[in-house]
Amino acid sequence: MTNEMAGVFGMILAKNAPTMRMTVENLYALQQLQLQTGPVSAEREAMIKLLREKIPAQILGHFDRLMAQGRKGVALVRNGVCRECHIRVPSGTAASLIHPKDLYLCDNCGRYLLLPLDEIVPAAEPLAPQSVPVRKTRKKPVAVAV
Repeated sequence: MTNEMAGVFGMILAKNAPTMRMTVENLYALQQLQLQTGPVSAEREAMIKLLREKIPAQILGHFDRLMAQGRKGVALVRNGVCRECHIRVPSGTAASLIHPKDLYLCDNCGRYLLLPLDEIVPAAEPLAPQSVPVRKTRKKPVAVAV
């Protein structure tokens, strides 16, 4: 097993609570394993089987249909753009991918969307309200009648 594959696989197994992000990450890891070329090892087959068991059947069905058509099932989103069809993802969807509570599909190509961890920008700390300096008004000279 390569170090990269072990790192991805270990990261996936380390998470206990099933979340939507974990489901899509499992799909992405499964996609990476299935797209690898070369001889199929027993270790790789075991990982594929384990990942397939962790993914719900309906989600796996859509993923398998895409893969059977020769297309990837999961697309990364970089800078708000689906990396498979190169169409901008709606801003609401892109924002929801930061903390997903649901699975999101690309409106154009139908692939599951995954926002890589390096694209997630930590929330900025709110700035303390600054006091606004009070503007002094000039007194207008009063015209004196002579």
